[in-house]
Amino acid sequence: MTNPSSEHEKRHYRRIPFIAEVVMSINELEWRSVLLDISLKGMLVDSPSDIQPDLNAVYSIELVLGEDVSINMEARISHVNNEHWGMQWENIDIEGLSHLRRLLELNLNDSEEMHREIAELG
Repeated sequence: MTNPSSEHEKRHYRRIPFIAEVVMSINELEWRSVLLDISLKGMLVDSPSDIQPDLNAVYSIELVLGEDVSINMEARISHVNNEHWGMQWENIDIEGLSHLRRLLELNLNDSEEMHREIAELG
């Protein structure tokens, strides 16, 4: 487990609270979870009670934003506690990145901060 305060100190991207359905899969196993917050670099989800986290695996993620809109990406687990998995993006397509950027723009009050974070992605 990771110390939450040290995790926050290392974070350069602002997380926004956002509740949504997440469909996660690895190999042939698929399950649903709940997104709790999101940033340009990752997300925090509820831990599934019956899935053991594999810190070395890449998970396929579908973030369901609406009936016709979802973001598909791949992510790795960066930290785990009893209730949550912190995940960091490994791969996201251009369309998904555009949806993610728009989602964050709508929820961040500071547009300059958003532009700074995008520039840091390099």
